[in-house]
This record gives sequence, C-alpha cells and structure tokens, in this order.
Amino acid sequence: MKGLLVLGLGLVALAAASELTLQEMVVDLVLEDFHNKKLVQWVYKKQAVEDVTETEYPAGPFVRLRVRLQQTQCRNQPGSRQDCALKRRGRKQICLACVKFDSRSGGKVLGSYTHCRVEKQQPVTEMETRHEQECSTVQETGEAPYHPGVFAFSRGLPS
Repeated sequence: MKGLLVLGLGLVALAAASELTLQEMVVDLVLEDFHNKKLVQWVYKKQAVEDVTETEYPAGPFVRLRVRLQQTQCRNQPGSRQDCALKRRGRKQICLACVKFDSRSGGKVLGSYTHCRVEKQQPVTEMETRHEQECSTVQETGEAPYHPGVFAFSRGLPS
C-alpha cells in the first residue's frame, strides 16, 4: 500500500514539474522563432532572462521579457537542437518578447511579437519606440474595446 502511495505522489510531482511556466513558454517561443529564421546558421542557447513582466487581463495573461542568447558550436539544422557547448567568443543576441496567452485554453497564444538584435548593437530610439508599440498591440489582443458613454449616447439619440 505504501508503495502505491509513493508511486502516486511521484507521478503527481512529475506532472507538476513537467508543466511549463508562462515565462518558460515565452523563452521557448523566442528560441523557436529565432532558430526558424533563414539567416541563423548556429544554434543559440538562453543565457539569461531579464525585465520579466507578467500581467493578468480578462482575455488572458500577457508576458513581456528580454532574453539573452549566446551562439553555440552546433549548426542550426531543422529538427535538431542538441545540447551544444557555447562557442568561445560567439555572438550574443538580446531578444524582446511580448506574448498574450488565452485564459480559456492554457497555452494557446493570442498574439506575439519578438525582436532580436546583436548585443553590441546600440538600440535606436525610433526602433525601440516601434517595438514598444508592437508590444502594446499584442497586450491589447483579445480585449474588448472600451468606449465609455457610446452606448448611452447612441440609445438617447432621437430617431
């Protein structure tokens, strides 16, 4: 009987551990999006996650974060993301990611935006503003537009 209890608790712990957090799901989306670009010839690994913001909305949670990636010694081949050693003096990327998830279905993505740049490249103010606007658009995805007073005024107009 104790064996079944231990086995049951082990399975529950394993199931809980296998569930990814929203932050981990966003990092996976960034890596997948980055590696699917035709110009990316090497596999990159996550080095750090910074500036994480998770906000709950009626349509679902919104996650905004920055991920630092570093180049590895492995070539980027479709379907193979093996465990690779970091490349000495390899390129580093900083990626901005904004993702809105559906609250009704656990991991369904309502909208997303990712942008990666070389770490040594200085951010251009106009481009940063554009990226923030894109993130705002993703943040508003799935939300009902709120126009206070529109319904009240349209009902009170004479015919």
